[in-house]
Amino acid sequence: MQVKRRRVLALSLIAGLFISVVYLLGWSTFFEIKQVEIRTSDEANRTLIAGRLANAELGLEIGDSMGRINVRAIKRFLQEDQWIGEVAVERNWFKGVVSISVSERTPLMSIERFAKNLGQTQTTREFMDEEGTLFSLFGDLASKYRGVPLLRLESDDFEMRLSALRLFGLINQSLPTREITATSLATLVSESQVGGGAGDGSRSRWIEIKWGSGDEIELKLEVVTQLLQIKGNRNARTIDVSNPELPIVS
Repeated sequence: MQVKRRRVLALSLIAGLFISVVYLLGWSTFFEIKQVEIRTSDEANRTLIAGRLANAELGLEIGDSMGRINVRAIKRFLQEDQWIGEVAVERNWFKGVVSISVSERTPLMSIERFAKNLGQTQTTREFMDEEGTLFSLFGDLASKYRGVPLLRLESDDFEMRLSALRLFGLINQSLPTREITATSLATLVSESQVGGGAGDGSRSRWIEIKWGSGDEIELKLEVVTQLLQIKGNRNARTIDVSNPELPIVS
């Protein structure tokens, strides 16, 4: 009989403790939100995110309970904006601080799309990050990245986007590039800046470079570099290294 009473007493204590913890975390004012901080790499983005959160009912008001914060709901809500990548939410229970860290997608290139509507051509622009993910930017954010290189796609193929990104990453330091075209035949063409270097006696200019497929780009870049060092090629407008063993300069 005493053993049974002890069990009942122990269960009652556990249940009481559980209810107290739930109340303390979920409804008590002891663990209440005193501050919400947003961490991003850009002040303009921080302001934009803060404005979005202020207009959403996510339990992030000052004075709300720390224990009732829905972390998953906050992440889902913020990631509805395509330009937002990773989101992390941390709680400092004793200081009452909720920290929201946001990792923005960084546009490396932009893609223009053209559509006809009522006889008029409308242009829309998307941006692409290092993983080939497409997303839209608006307002100040779109203006901020207006100058990133342009990618023209004749067919919206993910592999071609990755090939164009790889090409850009390999050539841009040596040949600053403002535009890459990926054709339906899986060939890559760049509009790159050459000349103007110290001691080479040539003016900086833009030329078209036909790279062919995305294979052997390092070798093709070496061939282009060597061709540009030849004095007779200083006025070249096009270089074709689709076949690096038989380049064509015109």
